[in-house]
Amino acid sequence: MKPEAGADLARARLANGKSGLCCCLADRPMRTTSSRPCQNSREEARAMGQFITVEELPRYAPGEMMLDSSAVGKADFRLRVFRYAPSDIWVPPSDNFLIVIYREGTTAMKRRVTGSWKQDRVGRGVTTLLTRAEASNWRWSHDIEVSHLYISPRLMAKTASEAFDRDTESVELHDLLRIEDPVLTWIADQMVQEVSAGGPGGRLCYDAMALQASIHILRKYASVQFKMPCAQGPFRPAHARMIEDYIEQNISRNITLDELANICNCTPVQFARKFQAHYGMRPHSYVLTRKVERACEHLRKDRLALKEIALLSGFSDQSHLNRIFRRHMSTTPAEYRKQCTG
Repeated sequence: MKPEAGADLARARLANGKSGLCCCLADRPMRTTSSRPCQNSREEARAMGQFITVEELPRYAPGEMMLDSSAVGKADFRLRVFRYAPSDIWVPPSDNFLIVIYREGTTAMKRRVTGSWKQDRVGRGVTTLLTRAEASNWRWSHDIEVSHLYISPRLMAKTASEAFDRDTESVELHDLLRIEDPVLTWIADQMVQEVSAGGPGGRLCYDAMALQASIHILRKYASVQFKMPCAQGPFRPAHARMIEDYIEQNISRNITLDELANICNCTPVQFARKFQAHYGMRPHSYVLTRKVERACEHLRKDRLALKEIALLSGFSDQSHLNRIFRRHMSTTPAEYRKQCTG
């Protein structure tokens, strides 16, 4: 049978629900591949180029593939549905993150990534997470049907950078054998339906669900390491907007250099250098200028007492306002108000 015909048959079976994606397979002996321990460390695998691809996974975890999203969605986020007989397998490190969402069948699942074996019962509505670049052993004793989500590190890093608005160094998934996550189960079911049935806008719909799943996983099940920004040169536009917004929202109080540096994950020294390169002045001078500008706004439109304007604009008292205002504006607040209203 040609691959295309097989894929069409699988889609038809899913769409028509002939198996309901839940039929019980005939009793079969446990399928076994090499059960050697996870002896390859992440560093060894990376150095020796031993990461396997999505296409190579069935060599180590043989099963009946029911569906593949390769013709619909982006390669960075791929969905496949498998039926598996009872098995005892060892899987080499993969360059992709793997999310296993159980569709049908219930079984005791044993898994070892690093350290000792973990065991739990899995079935419909349960999800297992495996981070990238880790070898793993898996053992189960009953027929199961699962959805596999393969997410590339490039897509995860890109999504994390956009979601958190910071350059991402690395992303790691937590080692979780069993979680119950209705959101991931729903997304996987919708993706299966979309790939099976097709329809106008299928690629857009699939990619939107892939993005939703990626952000959900990052929020709940991932550790993200961010890059330290370069101390040379100006800020990224997004960082500059965040800094300016933070200053505007907190102008009425004393803003520290540490606070501002934390916004873009800099050390205070790095931040001061980048701030000078971006704005042409020190952070303290910029903040004082914005305080004076805020005082000017109040003086033009409000009839508040000068001591109230001083506090609203972030000055310690009216005397402090008068001193800084005269330095910047070459006049006093009272004289400025008179000029504006006169």
